[in-house]
Amino acid sequence: MRIGVNLYPSVGGSGYLATRLGQHLADRGHEIHFITYQRPFSLMWEESHGVHIDLVDSIDYPLFKATGTPYTMTLTSKIVKVAKDSRLDLVHSHYAIPHAMSAYMAREIVDIPYVLTLHGSDVHTLGMDPAYRPVVEHTIEHADGVTAVSEFLRKKAYEEMGIEREIHVIPNFIDVERFAPVAGIRLTVESGCVSVRRSEEPEALHPDEMVLLHASNFRRVKRVVELVDIMRVVVDHYPETRLIIAGDGPDRMHVERRIDALDLCNNVHLLGIKSNMREIMCSADMFLLNSTLEGMPLVLLEAMSCELPVVTTPAGGIPELVRHGKDGVVTQGFEKEEFAGAIIDLIANDARRREFGKAGRDRVVDGFSAEKIVPKYERVFEQALTG
Repeated sequence: MRIGVNLYPSVGGSGYLATRLGQHLADRGHEIHFITYQRPFSLMWEESHGVHIDLVDSIDYPLFKATGTPYTMTLTSKIVKVAKDSRLDLVHSHYAIPHAMSAYMAREIVDIPYVLTLHGSDVHTLGMDPAYRPVVEHTIEHADGVTAVSEFLRKKAYEEMGIEREIHVIPNFIDVERFAPVAGIRLTVESGCVSVRRSEEPEALHPDEMVLLHASNFRRVKRVVELVDIMRVVVDHYPETRLIIAGDGPDRMHVERRIDALDLCNNVHLLGIKSNMREIMCSADMFLLNSTLEGMPLVLLEAMSCELPVVTTPAGGIPELVRHGKDGVVTQGFEKEEFAGAIIDLIANDARRREFGKAGRDRVVDGFSAEKIVPKYERVFEQALTG
């Protein structure tokens, strides 16, 4: 198949999943065209056979100064052009806003079917906003195929948006060979900066220090500021514990201020955006995700695949991945005290951390590997093409 993929190319779960799925589909013999406004972040350091990047035109016109360039229209026009020039069979839209609308309009113009994948806030947050909801509902109902990354999202679409058509649940996936345990790696701290080195390097952290890890886009829903509050409680019990935070985003300034206010500058370290997340994960002792809403977080899949024990919340589709007491710790609610207590309990139990790490790796390999998931997308594409 020749497949056009419209996606957000920046750092984030939907764009990352879309890029990796496209690469795996290309490896399986399909021709993939990423149709977006810049080169996808996940392709910055690699090339893939069978993968093309078609950039959407940027129009600088005085009339658009107040409202911004009408990206939905320029994206539609680019889809139409690529569909004609490359004889696309199908468009796959990741995240409903605005990609589903562009795919819908492209189908009206050149009769190319589209499949929509719902990722999270395009259903439970933005998709419910009156500014977007009528269009989101219409483009979901009239798509040639729809998938969601968790049962939680499918239920939200049915019960709260009133969607009536079939939605296939295809969970997120990762390359379990790429995200696999690596021995002999440890985080180091040099003049307040954190880096990853082999454990035999002279400035490696003391083996008794517990290194906790969080990675996100620093949006409010990720509750990174609250995670700093939680670390104050943890450090009061275990002063040598460190929290390493990877990523960046709108709440970063608030996170920095909270670190200073709670006197945690020697215990909480901000890495920024990194491309070597496997090494970072394999150098940590525990992964923390304190969100209030999630679809099916890729970062949890990656951490578990690296045999990193996880402490997380019952947000969205997380319980479909992490089974409390089997693959990791899922708190009952969202209180900071409960989350801190779960971390403290796990720090004190080496055997349980190892048990969760191995069980988490098995869980991902058995049910969330590219080998298991990518064929499910192919079947949905085939159904969309045959009507």
